[in-house]
Amino acid sequence: MDLYEVYIKAVSFSAGCASTAMMLTPLLVCKDIVKKKTSDHVNLSTFVGALFRSSLFFRQGFILNLQTVMFVHGMGLLINTLYLALYWYYSNKKMNVITTLFKTTLLSSVLLTYSFIESTDLVVTRFPIMVSIIHLSLIGWPLLSVRETIKTKKWSGHPKPILINSIVLCILWLLYSINIGNIIIFTQCSVAFIFSSAQLGLWAIYPEEKNQRDKMEKHE
Repeated sequence: MDLYEVYIKAVSFSAGCASTAMMLTPLLVCKDIVKKKTSDHVNLSTFVGALFRSSLFFRQGFILNLQTVMFVHGMGLLINTLYLALYWYYSNKKMNVITTLFKTTLLSSVLLTYSFIESTDLVVTRFPIMVSIIHLSLIGWPLLSVRETIKTKKWSGHPKPILINSIVLCILWLLYSINIGNIIIFTQCSVAFIFSSAQLGLWAIYPEEKNQRDKMEKHE
């Protein structure tokens, strides 16, 4: 095995490990849920959205024959299912959780069914495009409120830890996509990197800590 092959395997392993580790960050949220014995203060879409994306990315990995992607999002399916089970157990709105999960599962099933019935030649392009649109929409939606952010001088999008983790992951997956020569993964990660970097820039300009400090000074 030459040095380039070692490099490729190292990048692939690093991207997989970093992605799996990021999936463990909600454990802090789960710890808070158990401590308070309720999950109603946590946004349900955080867990449902993660499970939804993992189901789509796992299928994309299978279609494109990307073992690392399949492993990461296979773990994501398992981990996020456990998160949702904990959320449901401590929720006082169990029917709402079930209804939301049912709707998400239905949408996921429609997309996955399409990936099975579409011709092999077309699905390798069309399904990843669909996944990209959904994935990037979930990442970039806070940027729709840029005007409001500038007006209120308050950033209310994804928190800093998630943005930093996202940028690091994008870099690793970009290297991975370059190494395997996959334009689909490269495009997904490039746009996600731009979206996350823009949001981190907005956070740096309008940090939540500054807003809290300004409020305290006004009250003094």
